Amino acid sequence: MSRKTSKRICGLFSILIMMHHLAQRTSASWVPAAFRQPGLGVFVPIGYLLVSFFFFCSGYGLIKRLRTDDDYMHGFLIRRLNRLLMVFVLTEIIFLLVRFAFESTDLPLNPYSWFVYTIFFLYIGFYFSYRKNSHISLLLMILWIFGYCVICHILVKGNWWINTAPVFAVGIYMADHEENTLFRRSGNRILRFVLLAAIFLSCFFLSENANAIGHLLNISAYGIIYLFQILLQTIAGSAFSLLVFWIASSLKEESDNKVMYILEKVLSFYGGMTLEFYLIHGLFVMLFSHHFIYDSNPPVCYIRNVPLYVLTVFLLSTAAAFLLRKICDLISAGYQASEIFQKFCKDAKKFAFIFLLILTGITIAYSVHRHRLSADASRKLTEYRDEYITYETVAGEEIAVYLTGEGPYTLVFLGAEFDTCPTLSLRVLTDKLSDRYRCMIIDYPGKGFSPDTDRERSADYFADLIHDTLQAADAGQNIILIPHQISAFYAYRYIEKYPEEVTGLIGISALVPELATRFLDGNFSSVDEYRWYLKRITRLDGFIQKCLNFTGYTALFQMPALEYLFYGSGLKEYYPVMEEMFFRHYQQAAHLDEQRNFYDNCMAVKDFKLPDYLPALFMLDYATKESEPYGIKWEDEYNKMIAGHELQKVEIISGDPYAVYYRAGYIADRIDKFLMDIDDCSDTDHVVQ
Repeated sequence: MSRKTSKRICGLFSILIMMHHLAQRTSASWVPAAFRQPGLGVFVPIGYLLVSFFFFCSGYGLIKRLRTDDDYMHGFLIRRLNRLLMVFVLTEIIFLLVRFAFESTDLPLNPYSWFVYTIFFLYIGFYFSYRKNSHISLLLMILWIFGYCVICHILVKGNWWINTAPVFAVGIYMADHEENTLFRRSGNRILRFVLLAAIFLSCFFLSENANAIGHLLNISAYGIIYLFQILLQTIAGSAFSLLVFWIASSLKEESDNKVMYILEKVLSFYGGMTLEFYLIHGLFVMLFSHHFIYDSNPPVCYIRNVPLYVLTVFLLSTAAAFLLRKICDLISAGYQASEIFQKFCKDAKKFAFIFLLILTGITIAYSVHRHRLSADASRKLTEYRDEYITYETVAGEEIAVYLTGEGPYTLVFLGAEFDTCPTLSLRVLTDKLSDRYRCMIIDYPGKGFSPDTDRERSADYFADLIHDTLQAADAGQNIILIPHQISAFYAYRYIEKYPEEVTGLIGISALVPELATRFLDGNFSSVDEYRWYLKRITRLDGFIQKCLNFTGYTALFQMPALEYLFYGSGLKEYYPVMEEMFFRHYQQAAHLDEQRNFYDNCMAVKDFKLPDYLPALFMLDYATKESEPYGIKWEDEYNKMIAGHELQKVEIISGDPYAVYYRAGYIADRIDKFLMDIDDCSDTDHVVQ
C-alpha cells in the first residue's frame, strides 16, 4: 500500500467518522425520541472500524520508516508528537472558548479527543519497544497495548478506547511480514479474501448482538459479555483494516479516469489534514445538535433538517480544518527557525524531569497545607455540631437533625445526593421559615453529622429512615416533605408507604422517574450492563476523590463551585465547616452508594402518582425547563404525577437546580405562599385548620 493511497483512504475515513458522529446525534437509539431522525443509522456502529484503520496505518507506517532509516528513532518523540500536540492544543483552546461562552467547561473539553490520548500512548510505547529494535520488540509493544487496555478499563473508558488500539500492533506485524502474508503468497487469493471478509462480518455481527447472545446463553455476569464483545470488535477492526489494506494494495496510485482523478485529489486534500479535520469537526457537530455537548446542556443553534445539518457541519469543518492546518504550518516554520525551540527539543527530557520535580514539590507542600487547614476546621465543625445539631436514634443508628421553629406544619427538608451536609447548607432556607413553621433538616447516614451505615440505601430504606426519624423527634404530624433533586424519589416512596402522615409535598428541582429509562435506553443494552457500569464508575469516582483529597487539590479544582453555591447563602462564617464536610463526604461511601443505587431507586417509584387529596408543588427551575436535560420534558413528567387536586401544580422558578442554596429567600417566599394557599383551600382533608 503506497503512502498516497493510504493518505486518500484516511481522508475518506475522516469524512466517514464525521458522518458517524453526526449519526450519533441524529439516528442512534440513545438520541431522545423527540430529536431522533432516520437517515444516518448505517453510520452509527462503524466508528471503531474506521479508527482501527488509522491505527493500522500508523503502526504500518512507523515500521516501514524504521526499516529504511537507521537513524529514525533519534528525536522520534519530538518529531511525531510535535504536530499532534500542536493541533490538539489549538483545538482544545477553541473548544475552551466556545464552551466557556455557553457555560459548559467540564472535562474533557473535546469529547472526541480520545484519539489523541490513545495515539500519544501508542507512540510512547513504540519508542520504548523499538528504540533498540530487538526480536522481542513486537512482544513488548503488545504488552504495552495490553497494559493500556487494562488502564482504560479501570478508568471506565468507552469500548472504542480499547477495541481499536490493538490494531496498531497488527499494522506493525503486517509491515514486517508483508511479503509472507496471505495477500502475497501464491494460491487462491480470492478464497483467502472471502475468508477474511467472513471473519470480519461474523465478528461484527456477533459483537453488535453480544447482549442478545449473552441473554440466550443465560450469562448473568455482564463483565463476561463485555469482554466477549471487546474481543469480537478487536478482531472485526483488525479484519476490516486488513481488507482495506488488501484492496488498497491492488489500486493504482493514479487513475486515468477524470472523475476518479478529481476524487483522488479531493481525498488527498482531506488526507493532508486528517488530524485537523478529526479534532475540529466535533465542535460543529455539537453546536448544531439538539443539545450542546451533552443531553443535559441546552442547544446552541439546533438544525433539525438532517441534510442541512450534515452539509453545514461538513463545510464549516473543512474550512476550519484548512485554517488550522495553515496556522500550524506557520507555527512549525517559526519553530524550525527558532534556536530556543531547537534547544528545548534537545533538552526536552531534562525540562520534563525538572517540571515533574517542581510539580511534586508543590503537591507535597500544598497537601500539607490543606491537611493543616482541615485539622483547624475540625474545631469549628465541633462547635457547629454542639450548637445546632441534635441526634435521634433510629434502628440503632444516630441520625443528625437540625430542628428549629414552631408552627402548624413540620417542614422536612431533604438534601440532594451531592449535598455533603444538608443540616448546614439548607439551614439558611429553614431559618427564613422558622418564625412561622417547624422546620427539620435530616442528614442521611454518612453525610453531614450522621455516622455512616452498612445498610443498602434503597428507596424503602430512605423512606423508613425519614419516617422513623420524624417519629423519634415527635414531629410526625402535619408533615410537608420538601425534597431537593434525588431525595424526591425517597419522598415519593414515603408518600406511597405512609400517605396518611403527609400533608403536602414541595419538590425543588425534583428528579422524575423517567430518568431511569432515559439513562438506560440506548446508552445501555440491558439493566445488567447499566448496574455494572454504575458499580465501576462509582468505584473510580471514589478513587479519584481520595487522590484529590490526599493531595489537597480538592480545594483547587472543586471548591470554587462550592464557594459559588455557598457564599450566597449568608453562612460565610461556616464555610470552613462546609469545606471540611465536602472533604469528608463528597464522593465517599454514602454519596457513591446513593449513585450506585440510582436506577433501582428510580424504578422503585416509576409508577408514582400523587394521591388526589394531597397538595403538591413542583418547583421547576427555568434552566432545567429550557434545556430539557436528557431529552425529558420535565414539566410534562411532573404533570403525569398530578392527580387533579387544585393545589397540585408546577411552578417555574428563576435560576438553576442549585438556586435553593444561593437564592434561599426567593425559595422560602415560594414555599410560604404555597403553604398559605393550603390554609386557604377548604376542600383538603389533610390540612390543619
